[in-house]
Amino acid sequence: MVVRIAAIGCGDIAQRRHFPQIADMGGAAELVAIAARDPARLAACADRFGVRRCYTDPAAMLADPTIDAVMVLTAPDSHAAYAEMAVRAGKHVMVEKPLVRTVAEALRLRAAVLGAAKPVTVFALPHSATAELALVARLLHQGAIGEVTGVECHRGHRGPTHAGWFYNRALAGGGVLADLGIYGLTMIATLFGPAATMTASCSRRFDSRTMDDGSAVHPDVEDSALISLVLEGGIAASLNANWNGYLSHHHTRARTMVMGRAGMLHFGVADGGVYLMRADGEATPGSEPAWFDGHGCRRFTPEGGTPSLVREFVDRIVAGDTATRSLDIQVHVLEIIEKAYVAAAGGHAIPLVNRF
Repeated sequence: MVVRIAAIGCGDIAQRRHFPQIADMGGAAELVAIAARDPARLAACADRFGVRRCYTDPAAMLADPTIDAVMVLTAPDSHAAYAEMAVRAGKHVMVEKPLVRTVAEALRLRAAVLGAAKPVTVFALPHSATAELALVARLLHQGAIGEVTGVECHRGHRGPTHAGWFYNRALAGGGVLADLGIYGLTMIATLFGPAATMTASCSRRFDSRTMDDGSAVHPDVEDSALISLVLEGGIAASLNANWNGYLSHHHTRARTMVMGRAGMLHFGVADGGVYLMRADGEATPGSEPAWFDGHGCRRFTPEGGTPSLVREFVDRIVAGDTATRSLDIQVHVLEIIEKAYVAAAGGHAIPLVNRF
């Protein structure tokens, strides 16, 4: 079975990651059509990736019965409309992060999926079923660090410089939380379940940003955010996301630390390893001695190499996986982001309602 994929949008992430991943699938999937607003950019992209069908009207593309699946790769302000359109057209759909801008949009999309005439696979990014997180989940289940008591996440770079919409709340739905914080929040929800309460601080350090083309944008979103969560299981989790570092958006700095009564796990680092630190120095099977963050530890290597989002999407389609878990988690994550702005303004903890 060859899964015939169409894309709405052909920007940086599409051409740098998703389209090459389709080409690397050995014929299991094919990029058959692209829709975009800019005819010149659309033609250049189609020529680069050997795509013969081009559209400036996504609705016309979605009417094509030979298309099996759609990737929504536009700015977030159009995600909800295009994703719902794809679902109603009976297409499987993958939506780039953030899924949509608001909880209301996410709930409408979920209702459209559940009410669709034809069951479809919905793949809501960011993707959490990675080999790295599977390894972390296994180590936690095996009690490698004992009872989990806390989680700390950091993700940051200097801020996007390829597209100004990241700094426009109406288009993006938020700032660094919607761009980078969403990864840590998704990871926390996936591994440890939903949050119960939260506090947050959001700020904007820079009122002007220079893009790659030399133009200036004037953000109305946060470029630094701190969130403190108390999960339903009693675990305390904190997240720091910022656009104020020195690395480009192609070289994001990330780190996650999970603390337990018997040790700590560090992961999400550049070399892809998962590092286990224990006071007793126990040599856990499947690991090798290592040195990390100034401490002797054990290093685990996730299996499977660099994850391919498109391959995971296609595999779920072929398997007939129509579960809504990734969508349900993003509803909860979007609620955290929405209420982070309210909490930051009001300075008090706010209860969270949505569950998955």
